[in-house]
Amino acid sequence: MSSLINNAMSGLNAAQAALNTASNNISSYNVAGYTRQTTIMAQANSTLGAGGWVGNGVYVSGVQREYDAFITNQLRAAQTQSSGLTARYEQMSKIDNMLSTSTSSLATQMQDFFTSLQTLVSNAEDPAARQALIGKSEGLVNQFKTTDQYLRDQDKQVNIAIGASVDQINNYAKQIASLNDQISRLTGVGAGASPNNLLDQRDQLVSELNQIVGVEVSVQDGGTYNITMANGYSLVQGSTARQLAAVPSSADPSRTTVAYIDGTAGNIEIPEKLLNTGSLGGILTFRSQDLDQTRNTLGQLALAFAEAFNTQHKAGFDANGDAGEDFFAIGKPAVLQNTKNKGDVSIGATVTDASAVLATDYKISFDNNQWQVTRLASNTTFTVTPDANGKVAFDGLELTFTGTPAVNDSFTLKPVSDAIVNMDVLITDEAKSPWRAQKMRVIATTATVRPCWICKATVKRWAVRNPLTTLMPR
Repeated sequence: MSSLINNAMSGLNAAQAALNTASNNISSYNVAGYTRQTTIMAQANSTLGAGGWVGNGVYVSGVQREYDAFITNQLRAAQTQSSGLTARYEQMSKIDNMLSTSTSSLATQMQDFFTSLQTLVSNAEDPAARQALIGKSEGLVNQFKTTDQYLRDQDKQVNIAIGASVDQINNYAKQIASLNDQISRLTGVGAGASPNNLLDQRDQLVSELNQIVGVEVSVQDGGTYNITMANGYSLVQGSTARQLAAVPSSADPSRTTVAYIDGTAGNIEIPEKLLNTGSLGGILTFRSQDLDQTRNTLGQLALAFAEAFNTQHKAGFDANGDAGEDFFAIGKPAVLQNTKNKGDVSIGATVTDASAVLATDYKISFDNNQWQVTRLASNTTFTVTPDANGKVAFDGLELTFTGTPAVNDSFTLKPVSDAIVNMDVLITDEAKSPWRAQKMRVIATTATVRPCWICKATVKRWAVRNPLTTLMPR
């Protein structure tokens, strides 16, 4: 029955509920993921009286979250991009800091080497100068190895980070699936009213998951979330959580990649090009673009330097009148066979022209009855056909194919990845260095007189503009 007191009481009760909501908003201001709430009021049912329908005050119809799906999606897109760029920048900064160290950088060691070389050219008869060059050579090789090992260690840290990211993703997926189940049940109990605190918790978990790997969220009937990643891989479907695994890559077992666990097919490797957002995407992008490019450029520098110096060194003669030998040892190309290959084909690789070798890895795959080679640094693909001896030449390399391939067999060719690991100074006796100024030798086949040492005119000074660029003569 409508009355002044009942109307007043309904207004007071509604106002009290609104104050409670406002108080909750204030107290929860610093809670991560909290969404501001608003009390929704509605007119109470009217009562038919002598003069017509009479109002009975107001009642609280619900408490709603001030949630905007469009703004939330825009925020998530920005967050996942920012997280990916931040993760990539942090990793790149480590390389930059290592290479920019002025006292022990590769550039400093190389400059010391050429300074010692110039000193030797001016004092070719001085054994101390020859020994000093050997010492500087060993220091340069050690610096190459130190830099290369740092990059290899960083590669291992990326593997660890990928494993940690996968564990986090799996944990978030389980929590979101559990909240989906709770929200669905409590919404039913509440006659359609959703538990706002659980909705906030779920959105916060989605936001944190999205910062690790970019996800897409679709709302199912009943308000549950379905979450996908990497262009369609399902992570959460209602109350069911799918799982990922960190597994050795089939293309390169030394590297960890992300796989989708399928109950029937087992572990399905997710192409890394699909994982390009979030901190996981940033780490993978750093590895495939920045770290690989840095390692390959460093290896290319070591290979070009060692081969060029060896060529010049062998043009002279040592203190005993013998022809010069290789001064540096350098590592050979590596070919990795995909663990999923079905054929019995194998590939060997050698360097034929160090100056033409590029700072890139290659993917070699057999498809449509032909071999295709892809330069991974530039993503350019070309077709090669082995000759009668099974040989193919390109980019300063010679490949030898043996055996019979199967469709989709593939290999990863790393021309310079092991160049520095096996780099060494071969000359330890200063007498083996061909720097004597008096002796002459006649080359019988041409009757050409050649100095038995590398004279000043043949020694070029080189400048290292950056440790990650090739040697530049000047």
